[in-house]
Amino acid sequence: MRWMYARCVRWIRYVRSANFAYYAYQVRHARAIVYWYLRVGFRGLIAPRFRRDIAKWLMETTTPNTSDTPGQQQSQPEQHTAKPTRLLILVRHGQTTYNVEGRLPGQLPGVPLTDEGRRQAQRAAVALSGLPLSAIVASPLERARDTAEIIARGWALPVRLDPRLMDTDVGPWAGQKIDDLNKTDPRWKAFVAHPNEPPEGIEGFLAVQERTVAAVEAIRADAALGNYVVLVAHADVVKLILAYYTGMAAERAPSIMIGNASISVLAFPPEGEPNLLALNWSAFPNWLVPPAKTPAAMPQQPQQSTEPTEQSPQSPSGDTTPADAGGKVAVAADLPH
Repeated sequence: MRWMYARCVRWIRYVRSANFAYYAYQVRHARAIVYWYLRVGFRGLIAPRFRRDIAKWLMETTTPNTSDTPGQQQSQPEQHTAKPTRLLILVRHGQTTYNVEGRLPGQLPGVPLTDEGRRQAQRAAVALSGLPLSAIVASPLERARDTAEIIARGWALPVRLDPRLMDTDVGPWAGQKIDDLNKTDPRWKAFVAHPNEPPEGIEGFLAVQERTVAAVEAIRADAALGNYVVLVAHADVVKLILAYYTGMAAERAPSIMIGNASISVLAFPPEGEPNLLALNWSAFPNWLVPPAKTPAAMPQQPQQSTEPTEQSPQSPSGDTTPADAGGKVAVAADLPH
C-alpha cells in the first residue's frame, strides 16, 4: 500500500508542475500579445483601411438572408420611387430706366437696371435663399439677364439664356412713352383693347404665349435642371405663362399685376394640373398696396360732352402701363419698389 501512496503523490506533483508550466506558457504568450497590441496592433485598429474592412465585414455578416432555399430568391414587391413636385419660380426683372420714364422697352437692347432695380433683385435673391435652387433660365435681354445673375450668385449657378423668353416685340413703339401713344396713336389703343389682334409689325399675345410656353415645356422636359428652376423674364412673359397654366384667356393676361422683381410660383406635380403657389409676391412691406394712379396733363376741350369719356387703356406690355387722367389702370412701374 505504501508504494501505491508514493506513486499517487508523485503523479499529483507531476500534474501540478505540468499545469503550472502550461499556465506559465499561456501567461508568457498573453504578455507577448499585449505587448504587440500596444506597439503595433493599436495603430492597425485606428488605420482607415482597417476600419473600412471591419465595417464591410460587419455589414456582410449582419445582412439578412432573403432566400428561403439556396439558389432561390424570395420574391419582393417592386418599389417605385415617386417623382417629386417641381417648382417653376417666375421672377420679373428689377426696375429699369424705362420703367421710371414710362417708356415701352419691347425687345430693345441696352435697357439697364437702375440702382433700385439691382437692390430689388438682391432682395428677391434673399427671399429665395431658403430654397435649394437647381437652375436659372433667363431672357437674354440685359434687364432680365442682370437680374438673373444677381440671383444666381448665392447658389453659384450659371444663367441659361433662352431667346423665347424675350419681351413682347412692339416694333416701332419700342422706346416711346405710353402717354404719347395713348394720345396720338389709335392703333395702340386698339392693340391694348385686343392684344390678340395686333397691327402689322407688332407681336400679338398669342404668339408671345406660344413661344414662352414652349420654353417652359422644354424646362419641364429637362430633368437635369432639377426641381427648383428660376425663370427670370418680363411682365408680359410672366403674365402669359401664368394665364396658360391657370386656364385664363391670353387676352385677360394684362389684368394680372406683376411688379418689378416680384415672385410667382407654379408647382408641377408628377400627375395632374399645376398649382399656383404664389402670385406677384415681393419682399417689400407694401407689396399688396394697389398702384397709385398718375394723372397726366390733358389738353382742355372746347366743349364738354354729355357722353361718358373713354378711359385710357392699359398697356398690354407690363413693363410700363401708365394711366392718364381718368384712367383706371396703373403703371407697373408705379408698383411699390
